[in-house]
Formats: sequence, structure tokens, C-alpha cells
Amino acid sequence: MNSTYNFPQLETKRLILRELTHDDIDVVLKHFADEEVARYQDAHPTRSNDEAKEIIDWGKGLLEHKMGALWGIFRREDDSFLGQINCVLRADNNFTMNVHRAEIGYDLTPPYWGKGYMSEAAASVIPYIFTGTPIDRIEGIVHTENIRSHKVLERAGFQKEGVLRNYVLWEGEYWDMVLYSLLKQE
Repeated sequence: MNSTYNFPQLETKRLILRELTHDDIDVVLKHFADEEVARYQDAHPTRSNDEAKEIIDWGKGLLEHKMGALWGIFRREDDSFLGQINCVLRADNNFTMNVHRAEIGYDLTPPYWGKGYMSEAAASVIPYIFTGTPIDRIEGIVHTENIRSHKVLERAGFQKEGVLRNYVLWEGEYWDMVLYSLLKQE
């Protein structure tokens, strides 16, 4: 691990959320190569070790530049890789670089869906964001058809703000997305 930063490892009853390293390339590749994982993302399934390495390096860059974090989600009992959860700090649009909000993103490998793992991971990451960073607003932006993801955010206390019409253009098709938010004082 790069000695210029300390990664905020988080733990729950069933999970360890830790930094992804190049030793994790195989599990990251397998996860992001899954068509179901990529279904609601504006990205193609990962097809090579180099692409998996880019995902890991993106996460390292977030922390190095103090712009967020990417946690690998591992099951405590057997160290199985379940997926990832990340937060990306967002600057205001007024050129001041005032950073007070973040966007949360996540995905799980399909065999682990419906078992409460993502809700458990989010319940660990959200308090870290609100106490370990200057963030007072977390946003989640979800494809309208991604019902499981809507439920994760709602269980975490996020409020639906509205539909972002034609928000994503992916391969010639516009996607509507739903904006959720959670405020620190909530």
C-alpha cells in the first residue's frame, strides 16, 4: 500500500471493507465481467486484467487525491469477494471547489444479492463518510429499473428527490436515473 495515505478499513458483523490491491485483480475481473453486475452501469463488462487493474487504480487515486474511497467488500467468514462500495466527493458547480457532498456507488456479485450484505456495507460506509470527511450530503443516482438498488438506499434512510430525465446516454440510448439523498443531520 502506498505510504502517503491510510486506507479506512471498515468492519461489520459479517463483512470486512478494505482497500483493493493488485492481488485482487482476479476477483475484481470476475466480478465486473458479470453481465448482471454491468446491467445498470454505463460501462461494458470488464474483459481483461488490465481493465480490472484500472478499476483498482481508480480507487487508489480517489484516496490519494482525497476525493473519495473504493472499498472491496469481503465476507468475514471466508474472505470471499462480494463486490464494492465507493464514495466520490463532488465539488460545487460554482468553481469554488467547495466540497460538501459525495456520491455513493456500489454493486454485488449476483449470488450474494438479497442477503443484506449491501445494506450492511452501506451502514458502515455512511457513518464513516459523515464523520471522517467534510461531507454533509450523500447522493445516490440509480437507474429507474434497478429496484434492488432503490431498496438499499431507502433502507439506509435516503430520500428520493426525483427523476433525472435522459441523465445518461449509453450506446445511443438515454437512461432516466433517480436521485436520492441523505443529509448528515438526518
